[in-house]
Amino acid sequence: MEENNSKEINLLQLISLFFNWLKKKWELILNFLGYLLRLSFRHILVIFIAVLVCFSIGYYLSRPSARIYKAEAVAMLYGVDTQTAKEVSKQLESSVSSNTLFSLSSKLSLPDSVTKNIVEITSFYVIDYLKDGVADMIDYKNSHSLTDTLNLRMKDRFCLQIKTLNINQVPIVQAAILNYFNTNLVMRNQFNIRKSEITDIELQRIDSLAKIFYFKDTEKQIRFEKDKLLVGDQKKQLFFEDLLKLHDIKAFAQSKLTDYTQPMTLPSGLVVNPNPENGRLKYEIVGLFLGFLIGLFVSALIENFKKILSFLDKK
Repeated sequence: MEENNSKEINLLQLISLFFNWLKKKWELILNFLGYLLRLSFRHILVIFIAVLVCFSIGYYLSRPSARIYKAEAVAMLYGVDTQTAKEVSKQLESSVSSNTLFSLSSKLSLPDSVTKNIVEITSFYVIDYLKDGVADMIDYKNSHSLTDTLNLRMKDRFCLQIKTLNINQVPIVQAAILNYFNTNLVMRNQFNIRKSEITDIELQRIDSLAKIFYFKDTEKQIRFEKDKLLVGDQKKQLFFEDLLKLHDIKAFAQSKLTDYTQPMTLPSGLVVNPNPENGRLKYEIVGLFLGFLIGLFVSALIENFKKILSFLDKK
């Protein structure tokens, strides 16, 4: 009984110690906030100047002529693997405006008045959960694990994104980007190879073989095979199954060709997000917050300037 009471008392003591620790931490936080409040009151001019400067910078960075808009679309591929298209996209993503050979103007055949407004071109993989052929997520962070065999990167599409200063030029940029991809030699060759994979000649060849097999007079044979009695040749049905399978493949390929007459298409086009990345309200709020923090830091330096100098002079 005494042992149980001792355990109960120890547990109560632990709970009491925990709450005392929380109380001390809360008091430290309140004292720190009180110090910051007194500090900002004593150096209100410094705080005001820092907030005003940061607010002005945020206002300037969010001016209408400097607003950055994002436009993106899911690019559909036919006969081309996503990895190939991503490699082609790297040529655009790594363009250098200072070098005429590697600039967007030379690669996209666009005037400098258009390409100077393009801030960034990026591409992302599209993830298919459970391998059901449906696009479920765009991997904006490029963090999808390559060891994940259930949720895979889709091989027939990827996300293309541009950031621009002028949304009126998006259709011009879209046409130039499509032309760049569709005229790429590697993508064009893969597209043509895919188109010629299923041909009428191959279908006719198998069809003729099936007809010869069905109508050719063969002697009936009775034999045992794997503990079963077989009458005649039971494998002639395989020709018909192969023929149906090839017809299905051809129908699917033809339906794809009606949708995609080029290696790459943008079914919805580049869709522009009307909200800029550097919106005025967002940058003004961030400017106020950063200005206040910078003002507090400068105020603390001013107030403890002598202490800092004495610490640095110690040998």
